[in-house]
Amino acid sequence: MSRIEGSNILITGGASGIGKLMAQKFADRGAGVIIWDIDDAGLEKIAGEMKAGGRRAAVYRCDVSNRVEVFRVAENVKNDFGKVDILINNAGIVFGKSFLDATDEQLEKSMAVNALSHFWTVRAFLPDMIRAGRGHIVTISSAAGLIGVSRLVDYCAAKFAVFGFDEALRMEIKQKKWNIKTTVVCPYFIDTGMFEGVRTRFSGLLPILDQQSVADRIVKAVEKNRRRLLMPPMVYSLWLLRYLPTFAFDLTANLFGINATMEGFTGRSGGHGTTPFSTAQPGSDSQNPPQGN
Repeated sequence: MSRIEGSNILITGGASGIGKLMAQKFADRGAGVIIWDIDDAGLEKIAGEMKAGGRRAAVYRCDVSNRVEVFRVAENVKNDFGKVDILINNAGIVFGKSFLDATDEQLEKSMAVNALSHFWTVRAFLPDMIRAGRGHIVTISSAAGLIGVSRLVDYCAAKFAVFGFDEALRMEIKQKKWNIKTTVVCPYFIDTGMFEGVRTRFSGLLPILDQQSVADRIVKAVEKNRRRLLMPPMVYSLWLLRYLPTFAFDLTANLFGINATMEGFTGRSGGHGTTPFSTAQPGSDSQNPPQGN
């Protein structure tokens, strides 16, 4: 099992949603939590809440889509706290537009935040984990990383990519015999506001997930070194559907309303659906390191 108490846990996109909930839950288990985000107000709020609750936490403003900034702020984290024991790549963004309606800039940003950022954060912190002989990398993918969804072409492409990233990285780690654990998480839509307006046709089989429950399950999966966590259980059936001919696969997806889920999408605050992701330099609470209260 991965040791939570006394560990330094870095969470990208940790100022809101399940990132924030995970930060609180890990801190309650005795971890020192390092939170990256670009939401200044969210960072200030969670820093205050963590301090008021006696939790060990520090916040940094970091844009994970910017490779240079990721490496720069990672060095600040290392200088302040030594090493990161558990890295949780949670930051995400969604525009919810059809492929041709999305701008070039939105497509690039979606790939940069949802996929490429994992490359930079893992390259920044994996070498220290290898030297320490201990570490855990958590990849937050999505059920949309297992099946294509209309109006989520860019998002699905990125989430498919990070699912493959986790799998290939796991293979490399095993081959090199490093004592590094990996966990990939693929949830269906979560009620964080990021996917506000989405609908599900069969709520019994594919419910909109409760964010508290999702955060709890991720924390437990990390503790128990689970390699893969899919939510709800129905998501596991997607691999079986791949045995069907393409036309039958598509018909089944439409039957379950997969391609209709985004029809009422508005996103957080009725806007473009972006969720805070992570720009460099220590944040307002960087004076409060995980190692001390």
